[in-house]
Amino acid sequence: MSDGIGEYGGVFRHVIGGRPEGWNWMAGQHQGWGGINMAMQECLVRVGALWQVKAEDQSGPLPNLATSWNWNDERTELTLNLIEGAHWSDGDPFDAEDVRFWWEDNAQDENVSAWMSPNGMGEGTMLEVIDPATVRFNFQSPQGPSRVQSLAYIQGCPGPSHVLKEHHPTYNSDATYDSYRGALPSDLLPPVVMGPWVPVVHRPDEIVIMRRNPYYWKVDEAGNQLPYMNEMHFKLTTWSDRTTQAVAGTGDFSNMENPGNYVEALKQSQAADSPTKAQFGPRVLSWELELNLSETLGVKDDVDRELRGLFRTKDFRVALSHALDREAIGQSIARGPFSYPYPGGFSTGSPYYDVDSTVYRPFDQAKANAMLDALGLTDTDGNGLRNLPGTGGDMVIDLVYDTSEPTDKKQVDAVVSMLAEVGISILPRTVEEIEVVADAGDFNMLERRHHWVIPTRQTCDYVPISDPCPDWHRVDNDGNRTLFDWEVEMVEAVNLIQETWDPAAAAEAARTIQRIWTENVYTIGLTQAPAALLINKRIRNAHPGTPVFMFEWAEDGVVRERLWVPASEQLEELLPGTAPVY
Repeated sequence: MSDGIGEYGGVFRHVIGGRPEGWNWMAGQHQGWGGINMAMQECLVRVGALWQVKAEDQSGPLPNLATSWNWNDERTELTLNLIEGAHWSDGDPFDAEDVRFWWEDNAQDENVSAWMSPNGMGEGTMLEVIDPATVRFNFQSPQGPSRVQSLAYIQGCPGPSHVLKEHHPTYNSDATYDSYRGALPSDLLPPVVMGPWVPVVHRPDEIVIMRRNPYYWKVDEAGNQLPYMNEMHFKLTTWSDRTTQAVAGTGDFSNMENPGNYVEALKQSQAADSPTKAQFGPRVLSWELELNLSETLGVKDDVDRELRGLFRTKDFRVALSHALDREAIGQSIARGPFSYPYPGGFSTGSPYYDVDSTVYRPFDQAKANAMLDALGLTDTDGNGLRNLPGTGGDMVIDLVYDTSEPTDKKQVDAVVSMLAEVGISILPRTVEEIEVVADAGDFNMLERRHHWVIPTRQTCDYVPISDPCPDWHRVDNDGNRTLFDWEVEMVEAVNLIQETWDPAAAAEAARTIQRIWTENVYTIGLTQAPAALLINKRIRNAHPGTPVFMFEWAEDGVVRERLWVPASEQLEELLPGTAPVY
């Protein structure tokens, strides 16, 4: 700990733009993002703090609920030794049953939208309970050390089985999967957690107040129970306001991720009397266009059907890429050197990014027009828009994006203008919860921030390792999907990363993914930018150099349970002396 043993007490203030969906994270609900999830959940292993481990000492994720693990000689069995004596926040013991329920009744139940996909630990993987403190994964083929990283946040986080079982259809004939997902609504307080803080107040669109978990099981190096902070606040406003309040000193922490704020925030934070310190990291924030590659999912009419056929044509995707001036798109979100063209695949800030394996389609409007002409997409009625050969109508593509993000709107505006210049009309469709639309496959084109840094982190978001993923090429409601041969190659490369014990082989597999992704324009990259960590100067143990996003987001990387404030600088608690009551 950079500032040593802490003092107890005080308040840590977050400002976020999210809203708690509910407390049942095992069924895929989020708690509002911005750090609420991580304050409640504890996962089998932890990766956020790995940025502090020297490269030569990296040997996989850090222990957490699983205190240690070992492999059999054939690398087909992974045995996890679970922490003993730890309790949920209501006092119920944590044990292997919680892990079994997470795995069998959530991750492996295709009717539950769990963060871990059914094949998230490899196809055919089974879990065996050895005893209350030991579980074993049995794999169909030899695995590598990277497989363990799949058990970190947000995938490998067990929930309270003693609370949730009675709501699950497997154990309750009156329950449905919809009722199970919503079994722990955000107004049901306090939820049962393993994390350092417990939500005790939720005022919609105003605030979430969390108090320290009296049963929290971690200690500092002197044996003092963590966390040091008694109270955590999440003011519910906007993501841009998060940065504004952090710079002003009315918020204590911000992952500054809106490039439009960078210049002014940087100026203010450099003032001598600024309450906040700022540090920029590598370019890990990336935005892209996702074309729905499913031939059937979300298809409503003949126009949708014809568009999907075009989306599955490589030359069409390449033409769209050439039609976009990424330099101009980047400057539209932030003037100056912050942005950089994004070709797709791994962000340039990723340790797995390789420029020589990246195929970049630069802005070339003439080439875009020629390629579109060659596909038979010409303006047959003289109105300035290309016509679809099959239906004969104007080429109009609906594009979904998130209204809460000004950065996204600026990029959508630029995309609309640029594609109009090559005869394609883009019809923006705004939504408040873009993940809901993405999860349903209810779109033709979607714009969002969707960055890939570590290939073993939320892999299902990017590669078709399971039926529900990625969002732009999910199986349809009848279980059908036609993968491209090169998609299968990417899955094989991911599996190699998970199975190999040779770091050089893993790096080569990542280069293969990058080459295949960008060669085939799996998604159409737009721009990428760095992010900055803003943290109040009164906060201690906020380790210098914490990246906003690398192995995990900074809320995990900074290890908030070890943060503390000197008594003379502590803020007044709203609920002093309060403990969660069940």
